[in-house]
Amino acid sequence: MASIEQARAALASHGALAPQSAAEHWRGEIPLPAAIETFYAQVGPLGEWINDRVGHAGLTVPTAGNPFSIPTLARLWELQAGYRWHGITGERIADWPDHWLVVADQGADPFIFDLNTGAIQFARHGEGVWKDDAPIFADILEMAACLGTIGQVWDEAGEDIFMDDDSVNPVHRARLIERLTPLIGASEAGDIADLFDW
Repeated sequence: MASIEQARAALASHGALAPQSAAEHWRGEIPLPAAIETFYAQVGPLGEWINDRVGHAGLTVPTAGNPFSIPTLARLWELQAGYRWHGITGERIADWPDHWLVVADQGADPFIFDLNTGAIQFARHGEGVWKDDAPIFADILEMAACLGTIGQVWDEAGEDIFMDDDSVNPVHRARLIERLTPLIGASEAGDIADLFDW
């Protein structure tokens, strides 16, 4: 499992981090899970300031395909629109489990915190009904450390990231797996690289 320090170190190059308290920033209709409260209080993905109406943007982490997006705590409940409830009508979506909370996304494909286990699943839109799948990360700190690391390797690679056929350069894929291995193990690191098209 990743530590708070590893999550902070991995995310720091992708935008501002600052403590965000549940009392001041949580707008949800359900109690904020303790692990999420700790994540925002001690890791605190904040990002750049947009304006008084929007506030801080949260973090955008580059990778192959759409970037990963990690919201501020003030915007976390808004992220549930389109999953927990219909984004226009506000009507509750029946097949979205009550024990799921979206904590990040990649092009609207959600990273889902399971309130029962604390583990993180990843789902893709358009695959039919939402269902419990095996988690891809043990907890939100592991998710943050891994996504941040993916973004770091992406940034370090620069224009050398892609081959002529638009696949990720195997040199950088190998570097990514090497950097993820201390966080989640070699086999899981390869699975994460595959999942996110590295």
